[in-house]
Amino acid sequence: MTPSLLYSGLALDRAHRLRLDADLTAMLNAGDARFVPFWRGRQLVDGTPPAACRLPRDRLPAGFDVAAAPGLLLGVAADAAPVLALDISAVDAGDDGPEMGGGRWVSLRSVGGTLAGDDAALLAYARGMLVWRGRTRHCATCGDGLAVADAGHSLRCLRPSCGALHFPRTDPAIIMLVTDGDGRALLGRQPAWPPGMYSCLAGFVEPGESLEEAVAREVWEEAGIRVLSASYAASQPWPFPSSLMIGFTALAEGGEPNPDRHEIEDVRWFTRAEAAGFGEAATPGPAGLFLPSRDSIARHLIERWLGR
Repeated sequence: MTPSLLYSGLALDRAHRLRLDADLTAMLNAGDARFVPFWRGRQLVDGTPPAACRLPRDRLPAGFDVAAAPGLLLGVAADAAPVLALDISAVDAGDDGPEMGGGRWVSLRSVGGTLAGDDAALLAYARGMLVWRGRTRHCATCGDGLAVADAGHSLRCLRPSCGALHFPRTDPAIIMLVTDGDGRALLGRQPAWPPGMYSCLAGFVEPGESLEEAVAREVWEEAGIRVLSASYAASQPWPFPSSLMIGFTALAEGGEPNPDRHEIEDVRWFTRAEAAGFGEAATPGPAGLFLPSRDSIARHLIERWLGR
């Protein structure tokens, strides 16, 4: 099996059968419950290197009503204790976030590459689920309110005549390391990226197309290059906010790339020697160029092509 990329490889038992009939309120109030808190887009870590915090109930803010906050069962730990994600964004606090008896509030991407694999996967899982809960307030079919079901993993419309079920949103996105017959790689940059950063081309899968078709379409739209073939490489959860990155390698027919100037401001062919000279964001290479962050599948695809 392909080695897990960062934000995947969760060790926690997701306890699918348990959550089907689970009493979420009872689990939230269980004495052995452990909480993975979320506050206004940030999550709690502690130590150096950082580790994800799994808090007992007595570490939550005094008087906080866990049953009234967005929460859900993430799974069951090895000792059978329930592990729950809990959104405490309603707690008022300063820029440093609520005091939790230790730890610090961070954005996941700022520490993702320094976390142990299981901790990164746990925080990504919790973040993705709670962002979905925060953005899903009404039934998309009839507009009525929603009730929590499946221990927080689905939402059911409250209108009896509707009763539609809503599940966590995951947007499939393809990302590809495109090469040509001369062994060069096609890398581009978006206008919003820091100056000097180049990465793989990527885009969302549209309705009615296969993943391979999406690869070919995006490369043509963004760079004006025709793809001859595409092969699956790996995938990565990307809860920023709700994507699944599906990685491919692709062979193109070559030619001079032409950026679309909307999503891509520049796109070029690079030899291995040129790409190997790219630096990091904090220490760019001699030409001022650098690769995407090490927590991304884009970096994985490029490093694999470079043989590193």
